[in-house]
Amino acid sequence: MELNIIDRIYIPSILPAENTFMDFNMKRGIIKKVALTETDAEKYHIQEDTENKRTTWDPKIDRENPLVVDFTREELIYLKKACEKLADTPAPDNLWSTVEKIYAAAQPSV
Repeated sequence: MELNIIDRIYIPSILPAENTFMDFNMKRGIIKKVALTETDAEKYHIQEDTENKRTTWDPKIDRENPLVVDFTREELIYLKKACEKLADTPAPDNLWSTVEKIYAAAQPSV
């Protein structure tokens, strides 16, 4: 799955706060795969604007260099279930774009 910076920001927030031990470990693995690193901060020119409570980055570099993540079948099932719990919750449009990516990736393997 190709993930842009916004996807990598949203995915941890989609995941449930309470889990079984097995799901907790899966959640931790997913977060590790999508986490933004110091290298990413330099590469994508990520800046935190604390005054306006925003994070910015270079969208051109982001579009040209998405992070390619191989989620396991179990991780995709977990992600899809997390997305289903959000279905009736109002959210920003770009969050739904992330959800669509998850569903598309989960479709062939679930």
